[in-house]
Amino acid sequence: MRWALPHLVTCGNLASGFLAVLLIASGDFLYAAAFVLVAAILDLLDGAIARNACEDDDRLSEFGKNLDSLADVVSFGVAPAFAAYATVLHTLPVAGIAGCLAFFVCGALRLARFPLVGRPDRFVGLPIPPAGLLVAALAALGPPPLLVLAALAATSALMVSTLPFPTPASFFGPKKPRHDAQPQGDCVAADTGPRQEG
Repeated sequence: MRWALPHLVTCGNLASGFLAVLLIASGDFLYAAAFVLVAAILDLLDGAIARNACEDDDRLSEFGKNLDSLADVVSFGVAPAFAAYATVLHTLPVAGIAGCLAFFVCGALRLARFPLVGRPDRFVGLPIPPAGLLVAALAALGPPPLLVLAALAATSALMVSTLPFPTPASFFGPKKPRHDAQPQGDCVAADTGPRQEG
């Protein structure tokens, strides 16, 4: 049963993103940014819980990875881009839509590329959660539109770049290898590995 816990936490990430979108539509931009932050915390927790629930980090759950990417594209792609447009960039209709769309698409590309190039010690390209957090925070603060556009352009480029970024695991060191060759039963379904995307 422990394999289901990281999935439930990921669903909390997804729910936080959905609530952020609802709050943006209602004009509550500060609370929306707070829910994006909650989603980021849950995104960190689900991978940590998954690794602690199962010692075999090589047995990845495809369901968990796919669910995590879907949650991230809502919480850190849709919600921040929508917030940036609703708060500031609606004053620049063409450039604002283009900037928000570029951010959303680059974030989706980053998530799609992650399983192909991810490593335990580094990410390739800026992960979408910090990019989404930055944009959501800027939207809540309401700076000049050109500053928000510049932030969108920079984070979009970094997400699809090949620049290395450290993973949480790189700060805490590699996990000790197992000495028994037989994986535990629950590990087959567990959602483990360097899932913090994202």
